[in-house]
Amino acid sequence: DLMEHISGPDFPTGGIIMGRSGIRAAYATGRGKVVVRARTEFEEFNKDRVRIIVTELPYQVNKRQLIKTMAEQVEDKRLEGISDIRDETDKKSLKITIDLKRGIDADKLMQKLYKQTPLEDSFSCNFNVLVDGYPRVYGVKDLLIEWIRFRGRCVFRRVSFDLEKAKNRLHLLKGLEKILLDIDKAITIIRKTEEESEVVPNLMIGFGIDEIQVEYVAEIKLRHLNREYILKRLKDIENLEKSIAEMEEILSSKAKIRKIIIAELNDVIKKYGKERKTNLLYVSEIDEESAEEEIPDYPVNLFFTKDGYFK
Repeated sequence: DLMEHISGPDFPTGGIIMGRSGIRAAYATGRGKVVVRARTEFEEFNKDRVRIIVTELPYQVNKRQLIKTMAEQVEDKRLEGISDIRDETDKKSLKITIDLKRGIDADKLMQKLYKQTPLEDSFSCNFNVLVDGYPRVYGVKDLLIEWIRFRGRCVFRRVSFDLEKAKNRLHLLKGLEKILLDIDKAITIIRKTEEESEVVPNLMIGFGIDEIQVEYVAEIKLRHLNREYILKRLKDIENLEKSIAEMEEILSSKAKIRKIIIAELNDVIKKYGKERKTNLLYVSEIDEESAEEEIPDYPVNLFFTKDGYFK
């Protein structure tokens, strides 16, 4: 099921993954090896000649080193049939051009290039991760389960933090509400209090609120004691109570925490989602031509002596 949704690794340099056996092993056990080929195309020129255009390389293959390797093999005659290799890469895209000599079979030469150069390379998967401070090697299913568990804890802690802040804010507004609804009483208490140090205790007794609430009210400026301000604060209380109820419901439900994780992942997809760069070929689609050893054609003299030696 996982392989239907996650078809294989997607390398930033593109390329083509050959077969799924390595992917399946990595998904199941956390270890595996995938074979990646460069993306190439053939182009005809001068009517009867062909060139190979390389537009994507396997991940972590160095372009300069690749060209150097091919050039050395051409010089040593380990690769025959190539007349020129050029790096035509620009700011927009990668492009390596390989001109073939007249009459060369491009498909057969391509198989040699895959076999003898980094145009085909392997990438090892090793999903070694730290879980609760201990190293583990997990397959993709276990990795996902562990990540969901971790992410669930993150969401739980975040909602708990927001809930605590909301409750503290509500506590202050509840004290403000009691005083704002009977502001004349508050003014009377303040006027009748002889010493400044007694104002807070007297308000606490008069309205049944605590010191934190009174200190919060005391910081409010006189110009805010109008009808509009009072209505806004009462509306804030209503909204906070609603938010607190929702957050408490989230903390008591794993399903709601999962919904938050899904919603956040959908936001990530919208913001950062991109089309796959790396294609995947199934084994049945891979057309492997065995690279036959080309035997040079030249005159040969055979010697068979009277003593039975052959040379």
